[in-house]
Amino acid sequence: MTPARGDNLAPAPAEHTTAAAVGKQYLDSFAPSQASDKSPCRDDDGALSSGRYAANSPALADTVTPEHLQLDYHHPLERWLGTRPMRWLLRRLAKPSPDGTTPLERVIGSYRNGQASRWQRTKYWLLHKVIDRFRGTTDVPTFRRLAEHKPTLRGLVIVARSVGEFGLTEPQKFVAPLFAVWNFTNRCNLACRHCYQDSEKKPLAGELTLEEKLDLVDQMGLAHMPMLALSGGEPTLSGDLLPVITRAASYGMHLTMATNGTTMTPERAAELAAAGLRYVEISLDSVDPARHDAFRGVPGMWEKSIRGAKAVVATPGLRLGVAMCVHQGNFHEVPAMLKFAEELGAGCFAHFNFIPVGRGLRMVEGDITPAQREQLLKMLNEKMQAGGMGVISTAPQLGRVCLAGSPVDEGRTACSHAGSGSGAKARVVAKYLGGCGAGRTYICIEPAGDVTPCVYMPHRVMGNVRNKPLMAIFRESPLWDILNDRTQRLHHCEVCVFRDYCGGCRARADAYFGQLHAGDPGCLFNQKHWDKLVAEGVAVVKEETDAGKVEITPTRHGPG
Repeated sequence: MTPARGDNLAPAPAEHTTAAAVGKQYLDSFAPSQASDKSPCRDDDGALSSGRYAANSPALADTVTPEHLQLDYHHPLERWLGTRPMRWLLRRLAKPSPDGTTPLERVIGSYRNGQASRWQRTKYWLLHKVIDRFRGTTDVPTFRRLAEHKPTLRGLVIVARSVGEFGLTEPQKFVAPLFAVWNFTNRCNLACRHCYQDSEKKPLAGELTLEEKLDLVDQMGLAHMPMLALSGGEPTLSGDLLPVITRAASYGMHLTMATNGTTMTPERAAELAAAGLRYVEISLDSVDPARHDAFRGVPGMWEKSIRGAKAVVATPGLRLGVAMCVHQGNFHEVPAMLKFAEELGAGCFAHFNFIPVGRGLRMVEGDITPAQREQLLKMLNEKMQAGGMGVISTAPQLGRVCLAGSPVDEGRTACSHAGSGSGAKARVVAKYLGGCGAGRTYICIEPAGDVTPCVYMPHRVMGNVRNKPLMAIFRESPLWDILNDRTQRLHHCEVCVFRDYCGGCRARADAYFGQLHAGDPGCLFNQKHWDKLVAEGVAVVKEETDAGKVEITPTRHGPG
C-alpha cells in the first residue's frame, strides 16, 4: 500500500510534523475512476448505497424515486441567474468602485431604506423592483437586517462575481474563499494528542510578521471575504492578535476565534470584543475534567477552559461556541456534552471530525467507525431540528442526514460551513455551498504563510503568501480543479445521490488513501473500503471509552 519513493508522490510533509516522523506519504496525481457501473445503486462500495438510502427516505419521497435518483430543489431565481444578461449584470454590480465598495452593496443598502438618498432610490429603482419580485416571503424588516449585516453583503458580492464568471454550477465555483481559517501561530500551551497542527510550546521559525499579517488581512478585505476564523496553536498567545482583529473588523468581516479557553479572562474577552471579535469557540473534549485533561496533555485545563467559557458568555458582543473533537474515547459522551454546552450558555455546538493527521497519526485507532459517525450525525440532526443551541459539523454528511431526516418545509438543513437554514430555500443554498468546502469555499493559512485547502491537510500546500497574492494562490493552485470537480471522485463519492450536497470529507479521504479525490471512508456508503483499510492496517478499529488509556498500536501510514 505504500508506494516507492518517487512514484507519483506529493512533496514530503514539513520536517517538524508527525507525518514526516512516521513517513506518511501522499500521492500527487489523481487517476480517474475505472468503475464501469456509474449508478448510485451500485453495491461495490458498501452494503447500503446512496440510491437505496435515498429511495427509502420518507423526507425525500417527493424528490427521489427509484426511477429518478436525483435531488431536485430549486428556486425561481435560478432560472435567471445563469442567463448571459444576468451574468453580465452581476459582473457589473460586483465590480469595485475606487473606494472599494460595489454597486451591489449600494443597491441592497438603499433598498426600502428611508435614509437612502433620493438619487440612490431613483438610480436603483428597477433593481429594487427585482428584489421585490424575488424576496418571496421574507418581510422587509428581515431583509433590511440582512442588508445591514456587512459580512452577508460581502458574501453576496463574492457570489455575484462567481456566478458572473462561472455561471451557476453545482456545487458553485467561487472566485474567492468565503472564509479562511488562519492558524495564527504554532505556539500552544497544551499538548493535545490529536493536534492536526503539531503545535509546540514555541512558534515556528519564520512565522509571519505583524506587517505581513496586516497585509494579508488587507488582501482578504479587498477581495470581499466575509469571514475570518483565527485558530492556532493557541491564538491568544500571540501579541499580534488584537491588531489583526482590529484591521479585519474595519473591513466588516465576521471574526471568530478557536481557542482552548485556558487564557481567557473577563478582561481579555472584553478587549477582544472591543476590537471586533464576535464568536469564541472553546474546545472541550469531555464533561469529565480528568478525561479532558488526559487528552489535552496538561492537568487542570478543564477548569480553566470552563472559566474562560463563562467569561465569554458574560461579555456583551461575544457569542460562545463549544467544540468537541469526537473520537473513540469520548463518543459515548456526546449527548451529555450537548446538554452541558447548552447549560454553559453556548449558542453553538461544533462537532469536529477526528482526522488522522498531525499528532493524530499516532492515535489512528481513535477514529470512530462509519456506523458510529452515522449514529452521531443522527443525534446532531435531532438537536438541530429541536431548536435552541445551533449545531455545526465538519462532517459534510450532516447535510445528507438533514435532507433525509427532516421535512422539506419546516426542517433545518446544514449548509456546509455556513451553519444551517430552514425550509426549501436552505436546501437550494446547501446545493451550491456543496458540503465539504476544502479549497472551494474556504482555505487554511498556516503560521509561516503556507496556504492549504483545509486545516486537516497541512501537507497539501497550495502556495505561500510571501511568494504570491492570496487570491492567486486560491485560483491558480493545481488542487483547485480536483476539489471543485466532483465528477473526478473515486469509490461511492463518484456516484452518490448527495454528491452536490456533501462531496465526502476530502481531508479524511486524503488521510487514509493519500489521494484528494478518493471516497470518504468515514461514510456508510463506502463501508467496504473502510473494512479494507482496517484489514490492511491503515485504519484500526479499537473502541475505547477512556481517552486517557487508549493504547498506541503500530499502523501503516502509507496511502491506501
